Formats: sequence, C-alpha cells, structure tokens
Amino acid sequence: MSLSTSLTIAVRSLSAATGALQIANNNIANANTPGYVRQLATLQEAEPFNDGTMSAGNGVVLTGYQSARDELLQTLIQQQTQAQSGTNAQLSSLQQIEPLFTTSTQDIGTQMSALFSSISSLSTNPASSPARQAVLVAGNNLATAFNRASNSLTSLQVGLNSQVTQDVSLINTLTEQIAALNPQIAQLKASGQDSGTLQNQQDQLVLTLSALTGVGVTKADNGITLTTGSGTPLVVGSQSFSLQTKLGSDGMQHVLDQNGTDITTTLSSGDLGGTVQMRDQTIPGLLSQLDTLASQFGTAFNAVQTTGFDQKGAAGQNFFIMQAAIAGSAASIRMAIADPTLIAASSDGSAGSNGNLANLSAIQAKPLPSGNTPGDSYANLVFNVGSLTANATATSGAVAASLLQLKNQLNSVSGVSIDEESTNLITYQQAYEAAARVVSTIQSLYQVTMSMGTAAAA
Repeated sequence: MSLSTSLTIAVRSLSAATGALQIANNNIANANTPGYVRQLATLQEAEPFNDGTMSAGNGVVLTGYQSARDELLQTLIQQQTQAQSGTNAQLSSLQQIEPLFTTSTQDIGTQMSALFSSISSLSTNPASSPARQAVLVAGNNLATAFNRASNSLTSLQVGLNSQVTQDVSLINTLTEQIAALNPQIAQLKASGQDSGTLQNQQDQLVLTLSALTGVGVTKADNGITLTTGSGTPLVVGSQSFSLQTKLGSDGMQHVLDQNGTDITTTLSSGDLGGTVQMRDQTIPGLLSQLDTLASQFGTAFNAVQTTGFDQKGAAGQNFFIMQAAIAGSAASIRMAIADPTLIAASSDGSAGSNGNLANLSAIQAKPLPSGNTPGDSYANLVFNVGSLTANATATSGAVAASLLQLKNQLNSVSGVSIDEESTNLITYQQAYEAAARVVSTIQSLYQVTMSMGTAAAA
C-alpha cells in the first residue's frame, strides 16, 4: 500500500472521528431538551481499493447520523397521553363537584335533617313563634342548598363549554404546524439527509395534540397523516383540516369537522374528549338526580302542608314554590311562605294541634316516587359523585404509572445518557488522535523521502 493511500485512509478516519465527536457533543448539549432524540453516528467501511485480483481496505467514512427512535413506544405514549388527559379533565371537574355533596353545615343532606329536626321541635309547642320561625329558616336553608348545588354544577358546565372552544382553537394551531413540517421532512428524506431535528419537533407537536384529543397517526411518503378517533382527517400531507365550533340548540358549543358534520359525540379522549364527557353526560346526569330530588321532595312536602291548617285555622298553603317541570327544579325551588303562622301544624284546625307536624315528619321515612326516601335519594347522589371521583382517581393513577413506564422505556432507547456519550467522546477522540498520528508519521516519511532524494542529487 502506498503512502498516498495510507494518507487518504488516515484523513478519512480524521473526518469520520470529527463528525462522530460533533454528534456526541450535540447529544450532550441537548440532554435536557424536551423531545430530543439522541443521534447515532453512522460509520461504515469505505469502498475497498481493487487492483486486478487484489482488494485492499480503504478506511472508514461517516455516512451521516440517524435518530434513535422507537415508533411503537412513541405510539403507545401518544395513546396513553390521550387517555391520561381525558381522565384528568374529568377528575379536575369532579374534584370541584365533590365538595358540594360532602357533609358540611351547608350541604343538602344536613339542611334536610335540620328541617325535620325543626319540625320535631315545633311539635312539642305548636304555638311557639320562635319554633315556627326556625322551621321557616330551615326550609329556606334547604332551598338555598339546592340552589347552590345546582348553580355550581351549571357554572362548571358553562366553564367546560368555554374550554371546548379553547381546545378546538389549540388543536387547529397544532395541526397547521404539523402539516407545515410534513413537506420539509419529506424533502430531507428524499435527498438522503437525516430529518431528525424536524421529526423531533413534529413528534412533540403530535404529543401535545394527543393531550388535547384522540388522534390516529399514519405514516406516508408525504409525511404523517392525522385523524380523529372517528376518522375525521386533521392532517394529510401539507394540508391541515380545521375543526369548528358552533352553538347548538342545547346552548352548548358543538364540534364540527371541515365538512360541517357534528362530531361532538365521537370525541372520547384527550382534554377535549374528557371535557365533553363531563359537560354533556356527567354533569347533566347529576343535575337530573338533583332536580328529581328537589322536585319530588318539594312536591311531597307541599302535599302534606296543604292538607293541614295554619295557626289561624285556614287551610295550609304551599311551603315551597315549585315549577311544573322537573328539569331546573333544584335551581328554582324557593320558600312560598314567610309568615310563621302559615305553617300548617294542625290536622283539624284546632288551636294547639300538632297532628299535621307528624305527617310532615313522616316524609323523612316515606319513599318518594323515585322509590327511595329523601335521605336515601340524597345518599345515592353523594355515592354517585364519590364513585365517579374514586374511579377517575384510580384510572388517572394507573394511566400515569403506565405512561411513566413507557417514557422510561423510550428514554432508554432515545434519551441521552451522559455517561454513554462521554465514553463515545473518549473513543472518538482516541480514534482522532490515532489517525492524526498516522498522518503525522506519513508526513515525516514524506519529508525523509524528499530529503533522501535531495541528498542523492547532491
């Protein structure tokens, strides 16, 4: 092998080691960059030197670098991110709802018990003005508790409705950015260049999008294709398809695809899916239970009140103001009387009678049309809220643990290990120094050869 060939091999080695060092340094520099995928130097044997029947090695070349990706793990992380965001959206709302139905001095169950307790106290002295006033106060507190719970649920629902619009706007921004990267990545790949940096950006955008809504990802020659869980296209090549929101007849913002088709009911994961689930199903279900209890309890109480007689001997009037429709009853229930003498304590109209107070007290133990007593009906509502919260908490914890495990697995493949990269730096540095020594040695040999030729001529 000639000195010239040896020099060429050594120079190739220098170039390869220099490129590999740059890659290792870049990995270390981006060790804490979110979404960064470590790069691997691609080294391969140069085309061998052929001279007739003889073939000799021609050194090493750096053909480029490739990103250490695991597409399967990335897909699983995207799916778990969708599930986690959807569950967390529901859990966040449920944690705001739960205090409305926990035992306190102002919850419906406590105020209901206080009303019956005040009626029991009045029965011992039906003519007592303070005792009669206490019944009115207790009744007003119970109506207020119903109002408060209903209004809080409705306010939360309104907030979730606004969140739907915000999520859709963010989704559209992200899909535009993802679509813009598709042709850039495709162009780099077509020219044989590594598109790792742009792919890192795109992967992070897709992960952020997954936290907002369920998406399906498909690889194609012109880039990734994104669709919603129902198959509605979001990104195809360089084109993005915007979602829209439109106020529906129910007063809620509905999500429409690019063709105007309502896809609200198909949204099931991500923050948008979890928000829609709470807004359109969970909260309406709780409001329905609350309204049914308020309507049936108020109607039952009024029915007994109107069968008795007040302190003046007149037929009893409604105790609560109740609307005809069940829906909205909890928000609208009010006291119908403000005069303590109008409480129908008597069953026969005689002064001092407390017969109808016993009938009012009996409401506490009698089943409502729903089949449960007022206390049991409220307990079922409390249990429902607690069960929903507990299930969401358990699901959130399980998904978070699974997601952490997947991220750790991906990090072992794609993450930067400072120890490993430091080892690579030493390895490539030694390779560089060895190649440099070969170059230096060949240079010395050239100088000796040139000197020999000069001496011979002299």
